[in-house]
Amino acid sequence: MLGSWSSIVDPIQLAEAGAGLSGELPLHGLARLVALCRDDDGSVTIDLQFERNPIDGRRSIRGTIDARVNVVCQRCMESMTLVLSMRPRILVLNASERDELAEGGNALVVERPITLGTLIEDELLLSIPMVPMHAVENCGTERVPALRLNSKSGRAGKKQANPFAVLATLKRSDR
Repeated sequence: MLGSWSSIVDPIQLAEAGAGLSGELPLHGLARLVALCRDDDGSVTIDLQFERNPIDGRRSIRGTIDARVNVVCQRCMESMTLVLSMRPRILVLNASERDELAEGGNALVVERPITLGTLIEDELLLSIPMVPMHAVENCGTERVPALRLNSKSGRAGKKQANPFAVLATLKRSDR
């Protein structure tokens, strides 16, 4: 069971014991994540299993992390809810096993016990889109003039002025 975001855990010991952590904690304890959100309402649901593979002895963390966060749509600047749902599978290595780290592998090198919140927050930060936006049909784009002009309804019946028309008149006046 989870205590709080500041709970100190040792992933290596938890994997050796085959322990699991599950529960729900408030979003407001994750400062870096909240800085990207519109508010700190909501919670994060966690179900993580720490395990050691009996065949090769490798330790890993697997499970689910689910959260709902309110962010600002970068197209219409209105609030939107993002559902973050991930299924992490993280290899847990101690400092002496660092050489076993495979290229492109998702691994956590542990030299000392870590804060649970840091581990979870890192996973959540990696899952947030770089530019969060509503789907176009759900976006409040009627308040964004540039998007109205580029829409098909905005172009219908209007002939665009040629920005080089002034140059044509100057060229004719030189003769």
